[in-house]
Amino acid sequence: MHNPESSRAFPSAGRRRQRGLTAIGGLAVLLLIVSGVTLTLKLAPHYLDYYTLQSVLEGLPASEVRTMSRTSLHDTLKKRFKINNLRDFEISDIITLDRSRDGTVLLLKYERREHLLFNVDVVLTFEKRYEYS
Repeated sequence: MHNPESSRAFPSAGRRRQRGLTAIGGLAVLLLIVSGVTLTLKLAPHYLDYYTLQSVLEGLPASEVRTMSRTSLHDTLKKRFKINNLRDFEISDIITLDRSRDGTVLLLKYERREHLLFNVDVVLTFEKRYEYS
């Protein structure tokens, strides 16, 4: 026989929902957070270097760049690299100078490879063109 009082004692016993993270869910969230922090710590220095390189090239006086010789431009950049602590870059490897009747073009172009884990690497490609007419 069915007793109506017994069903009131446990009104949602069959329909209760669990709340919170399971152990596997918690580990998955932790893995995502650790991965994000690892990527940030490994890749952020490369982006900081790139933005510093951009500021060095944007800081060159346009009127002088058009008339500077390759050697004096190289020396000026070398000094600015040293001031901004850009010691891991060889100017001739990352900057190309192209002169024409229309003006001077500096092309900043380089790649960096960063090891993540095991046999997984990330390749970062940076490129920007500066025109001085």
